[in-house]
Amino acid sequence: MSPRSRCRIPQPLSGKGKTFSSGRRKISLAALPQLLLLTLTLALLFPQPSRSIHLDIHVPLPQGCLEYYALLANRLLREASRPGATILPSSSSSSSQSNTETGADQTGKDEEEEVSQPSEHVDLFMRHTPHVTLYLADFDLEVEEEAADDTDANGDAGRTANDSIDQAARALNLTKVAAFKDAIASLNFTEIISGWNCPLTFSVPEEDRNPNSPSSSFYKINGAYVMLPISNTPCLQTLSTTLLHALQSYLKHPIVVPSWVASLTEPVRSASIFRSRTYGSPNVLEGFDPHVTVGFDETGVRVSGAAQDNDADSSSERSNLQWRVDTMEEWNEAYRQERGTCMDEVQGIALGKTGVGGTVLAGSRMGYWKFEETKKVDVSVSQGAHGNDFYAAVD
Repeated sequence: MSPRSRCRIPQPLSGKGKTFSSGRRKISLAALPQLLLLTLTLALLFPQPSRSIHLDIHVPLPQGCLEYYALLANRLLREASRPGATILPSSSSSSSQSNTETGADQTGKDEEEEVSQPSEHVDLFMRHTPHVTLYLADFDLEVEEEAADDTDANGDAGRTANDSIDQAARALNLTKVAAFKDAIASLNFTEIISGWNCPLTFSVPEEDRNPNSPSSSFYKINGAYVMLPISNTPCLQTLSTTLLHALQSYLKHPIVVPSWVASLTEPVRSASIFRSRTYGSPNVLEGFDPHVTVGFDETGVRVSGAAQDNDADSSSERSNLQWRVDTMEEWNEAYRQERGTCMDEVQGIALGKTGVGGTVLAGSRMGYWKFEETKKVDVSVSQGAHGNDFYAAVD
């Protein structure tokens, strides 16, 4: 018999109970319609990321008291997040004592420190800019799909990691970016805040305010985030609202609501969804909550319901959260002594690209609009009703 006559003719893949294999799995043909429907549903609920870009219109912290304490909080968090690190930073005396050890031991410690990287992602010293976000959203400023593909195929050969910012810039439509920046520049910020002083001060989180407590905390830990709340003055609120109305037409559609909104309680959840779908962000208008992000570390997430079922996991996650609390309490003690005099003033508005945890990437600034000096005014500082906020008034 010839080899051809010994070949089996494959049966058609149809009919009830027929299957076909893909690798090690066998999938029933009868289940294909359900699989296709599931795939389509997931595609509609979770659209694939587009070439849109998240931009942050923000107030950079000016050099002064607030920037100093924001950097201090970030440094403490980074030091405490290193594997095996203690909560308190090393003192100068212990550092000088370690220098007297043998060269071999010292070299080994140096190598260990280089390998032991902090789990804290925010780096306000090198990678990120301390700031107060006014409006953060997903804007439609990207190049057309075909043009972007041509750039990726023809224009990026031989690029290095240092070209990351330039690479991102090549993905932008320069015409759209110019129009976007013109929309910001067309706002007369001096007139918008005319007659107001625009102070920046740290405040106690609203949910933690207790006028009778002398030990109020000027920080907030929310999931993976560590934030320093900023007093929401009429000036900051007006700047945020003005920017969102001016830039609303540049939003990327469809707008994706942040996943964390689902964890909110009603009616806050519904209001946040409405603001997200209308303005591209839940953190605007009545949801505007100015702050400085000084930490983002997933290892310090809150204890989940699943972890509570396991004593070991629950204890581990609680300890991960506790070291952040201990670290920020150390920071809080240092700041509390300066809270009556630690105040800066908004000097301008900047536009930059976002990084991990809502940070603004250092070196990514796309524009800066400095407030023009108005008439010289005398500013008096008064204490708020809660005893924790300080406000500036123009005489």
